[in-house]
Amino acid sequence: MFRKILLIALVAGCCGAASAAEPKEKGFYIGAAGGTSLYDDDGAFSFAGFDDDDNSRQLHAGYKIFPYVAVEVRHVDFGTYSLGFLGSSLDFTATSVHAVGMFPFGASGWEIFGQIGLGDLNVDIQGAGSIDDGGVVSGGFGVRYHATKGLSIGVQADVYVWEDSAIYDMGVGSTQLSINYIF
Repeated sequence: MFRKILLIALVAGCCGAASAAEPKEKGFYIGAAGGTSLYDDDGAFSFAGFDDDDNSRQLHAGYKIFPYVAVEVRHVDFGTYSLGFLGSSLDFTATSVHAVGMFPFGASGWEIFGQIGLGDLNVDIQGAGSIDDGGVVSGGFGVRYHATKGLSIGVQADVYVWEDSAIYDMGVGSTQLSINYIF
């Protein structure tokens, strides 16, 4: 799946090279992303025949404060992970706030970006309801292409980590294709 996402981003970037635009220096933006996710349970469910990958979806909105800095709010659904023979599943979602730093490559329309964030993790356990699992820390990076002054597409990789108990350090990683529109 990662190869497909990367291929789509590269083809879209190459096709639009003639119409590349420098991104807007500041303003509000909205976006969405989708891709794959991988759950690391740190061995907590190793006995259960655990299915640790699924699709992820993300909605985000933010404000580009300066040409290289933005603040962003995200809601990410990391998918559902089956606990095999236990006949149950886990569904993870996170709502978080991020600081985003961007480094554009001149007027080429390309930029790299990185983010760090804090948020709240929610775990829905089939048959047991929803659990607020506490705080989550996030970090990630990506590359974006600005097809027009307000529209960009990109590929990003993010990791969300949390401590489930004194024994297990858990996390979910995602690789996603994203689209943003800055007003």
